[in-house]
Amino acid sequence: MIRSLLCLTALSLVAQGPPPAKKPVGELPTLPPMSSSPIKELVRAELSPAETGTPEALTAALYAFISGPKDQKRDIEKIRALFHLQARLTVAAKHPVQGAFMRPMDLEAFLAFAIPQWERGFFEKGTAVSVQKQEGIAQVWSPYEIRLESAGPVLYTGINALQCVWDGKRWWIMHLAFQSAPTAALAATLDPPKPTSSEEPKK
Repeated sequence: MIRSLLCLTALSLVAQGPPPAKKPVGELPTLPPMSSSPIKELVRAELSPAETGTPEALTAALYAFISGPKDQKRDIEKIRALFHLQARLTVAAKHPVQGAFMRPMDLEAFLAFAIPQWERGFFEKGTAVSVQKQEGIAQVWSPYEIRLESAGPVLYTGINALQCVWDGKRWWIMHLAFQSAPTAALAATLDPPKPTSSEEPKK
């Protein structure tokens, strides 16, 4: 049996032909551009090492850039500059009636929805940061609290999960997944979910 497997392995190697010859670096094919949208590249701000030098700094900058009082414009160029051009975001949530769901999106779709919400008054504060890092890849876990005013009550708590990458010069957010839930104080002020047709009491 072992001899048969060795023969099959040898035949497969022969069928593949000789290994390709190594080429000098200058002869290697160039990679395609990271983005087909030059507009997105033009409106990305230059950030400092204090904002992108570590995964922890990147996370702190995210909280700082999206938070602010009512009617304060967010610096969308700085927010974009935290994320890699190929970044994705995923919200994991739980509908009171239909149950758990998730929705992935690109950065522009997320910003189109989130910025009008933030500019009504929004403060997201990380309560802890835990980082697992292996050379150029890092996973950040950061629980957070959300308030509508800087000194207001906590209305939501949740967690951010950031996958960050190092390009040799700075860290980027490659993927951000997050989930939040209302606190007991807020939940008490919300209307209870309406029952579905199958749950409506019989008259």
